[in-house]
Amino acid sequence: MDGIDVSLTIDTIFIDSGEDFIYLGRQLSLSDLSSDLRYLYNFNPINYEIEVIDLDKAVLVQKYKIEKEGPQAVPNHFLYRMSLAEDINELFFQTTSHIYNADINGKVKSNYSFLNDSLSDIRFNPENLVNLQGLTTEDGKYYYSYYTDTLPDRKRKGLIRFDFKSKEIEFKELDFLKWANDFDIFYREPGKKINKGEYPEMIGATFKGDSIILSTGSVNKIWVYHFDSNSSEEISFESQLTKNQKEGNFPKMVESMDEFLEAAKKKNLEVNFRPLKYDSENQIFLRITTQFEGYDLNGEPSLNSYLTVFDQNLKALNESIIPKPGFFPSISKSFIKDGYYWTFLNVQDELAFVRLKPTISYE
Repeated sequence: MDGIDVSLTIDTIFIDSGEDFIYLGRQLSLSDLSSDLRYLYNFNPINYEIEVIDLDKAVLVQKYKIEKEGPQAVPNHFLYRMSLAEDINELFFQTTSHIYNADINGKVKSNYSFLNDSLSDIRFNPENLVNLQGLTTEDGKYYYSYYTDTLPDRKRKGLIRFDFKSKEIEFKELDFLKWANDFDIFYREPGKKINKGEYPEMIGATFKGDSIILSTGSVNKIWVYHFDSNSSEEISFESQLTKNQKEGNFPKMVESMDEFLEAAKKKNLEVNFRPLKYDSENQIFLRITTQFEGYDLNGEPSLNSYLTVFDQNLKALNESIIPKPGFFPSISKSFIKDGYYWTFLNVQDELAFVRLKPTISYE
């Protein structure tokens, strides 16, 4: 890796909510950004409110109620995600079994059941389960996610693309998902068929034109998948600072909660490659990697964090260690805006963001 020099700074900004408060119970997992990256729309599933945060001014600017009861209300079910399709000024709410399409005021226009039963108008091979923690495109045309085996194993098998207008669903089997499946942890009591706990390996996905860039936390590789042509490209990297894949020195199937927690601790001590994030301002991709480096004076694990910079063609340009205390992106909400890598932080129930700023000099 050569050609650029990267210097790093880290700061923290707090969001002013005035006399009000911002819902942080789901750690911003039910939020989405406007297309210009200025506004963050956060859904409060307790009060059924949309909170609008101006990130440029770091202030809560609006709250408005959405329907909680009635035929046009989003059902009060557990939600995985809320997505904003700003091109059409609509919202998508993803539950464990349905996707609800609503207008910007939260009135449901249509819903899509993925239960695959006699009442569902979306039918597919009963040997497959569709994961509803995926991504809706900004134009509201497609939903992308992965599909798995049925319970209890739920091994990932490939990608799906769902067309909201035609209600057609496409399944594309992908071999690379073994890099995630091989590092999952399941807690299942003896003789039972239902998992009481799951610690799946992380999968990252980001759009690049008509392609999807995919990664897993387990290995220093990236896959670029072209859905229409059903073609993919695997890109491997060699780090000079971290290991290039997890070793998997932890049990994958356990039978008690104590064993599950211990397995998770061991897994967390192995290298972890976070999803790529695209910096549209500088036309580069950024990726954070974390790795165990030893124990501190209190006997707690100490992790280092590293930044890798990629160009638009996914060529690795630079990798560097991030100075202590490091930078550890939140799984629930992190993004690139104005050349900063933002990640969610809850400070005594006040919303804040830690921001990593790479300054790039081309040699």
